[in-house]
Amino acid sequence: MDYTVYVPPHKMDQSASESNISAMRFFFYGTLCDPDVLRLVLGYQPARRQLAPAVLTGFRRKAALARNGGRTYPVLLPAPGSQVRGLLFTPRGTADGRRLAAYEGPEYITRHRLVQTKLGPCRAQLFLPAPGILRAALADWHLPAWRRRYKAAFMRHLQHQNDWDMPCANP
Repeated sequence: MDYTVYVPPHKMDQSASESNISAMRFFFYGTLCDPDVLRLVLGYQPARRQLAPAVLTGFRRKAALARNGGRTYPVLLPAPGSQVRGLLFTPRGTADGRRLAAYEGPEYITRHRLVQTKLGPCRAQLFLPAPGILRAALADWHLPAWRRRYKAAFMRHLQHQNDWDMPCANP
């Protein structure tokens, strides 16, 4: 069973307790697995204890087809028997969740899924494409290829973003 929990950042309950948001974990499978991107999005370098390797089963990572035809970020599609390797992130506070939601924007929604870590299964939120907004390409998405081809331009775009309270479009 999964639950849609995406709330636009400007509508998030500012009174949510710090312990509730800190208990939430996120599974990253794309650009947020890059330490430079993650540092810019969060506004700090996460501590080692906040990140752990994890595996999501039943999905495949594909390149998104952006409106302009470019493919610079991934989407997950259901794929029985497939696995996606990524990172399990434990936020240090409510601001992390707001910044992640702003970064992903309205093109993504969050769902809860179980991911596998070296310590066993863990429940995490992951960003999935919002229905009817993003389409997937036939090609798989690979972080090393993205770094070579798109990262420099992507980082320049992120560095110019200064309003994390509003969703920003992925370039």
